[in-house]
Amino acid sequence: MRWLFLAVLLLITGCSVQRGPVGFWSRNRLVHNERRGPWRTYLDAADTHVGTRGHYRHDRPVGYWRYYRYDGSLEHTERYHRHGEMRLRYFHPNGKLASQGQARIEVLPDTMHFYWYGTWRLYDTTGRENGWELYQNGWRAARGTTAPKPLRSNK
Repeated sequence: MRWLFLAVLLLITGCSVQRGPVGFWSRNRLVHNERRGPWRTYLDAADTHVGTRGHYRHDRPVGYWRYYRYDGSLEHTERYHRHGEMRLRYFHPNGKLASQGQARIEVLPDTMHFYWYGTWRLYDTTGRENGWELYQNGWRAARGTTAPKPLRSNK
C-alpha cells in the first residue's frame, strides 16, 4: 500500500510541475547565475523580432553570433575565438557586406575593454571593395582607398 501511495504521489507531482525544455536545445538558460547554451534576445515584448542569436559557455559568448535589425535583416556578425579575439562583419541594409575586420575583448578586474585592431576592409552598397582602415587599440591610425578591380570578361 505504501508503494502505491508513493507511486501515485510521484505521478501527480511529476505531471503538475511546469517545466521548460531541458538539455542543449533550451534557450536563455542560467546555471549558477551564468549564461549557458543557446541564447536569443528579442527587439519587442512579444518575442517576434529576433535581435541577437548565439551561444554562451560559462557566461562568455562563444562561436558565431548574429545581430539583426528590426526588419529582420542581418546587421552584423561576430565570430568569437580564444583569448578574446573576434572577427566582425557589418552589412548594408540591402544585405551586402559593408565592412569586415578584427576586434578584441579584454576583461580586467574592474572593467571590460572592447576595441577594433588591424586592417578593416570597407565595401560599397554593391559589395565591391572600396577602401581600408587600419586600427591600433581601437583608434584609426590610417585610411586608404583600393583601386577598383577590373571586371572579368566572358571571352
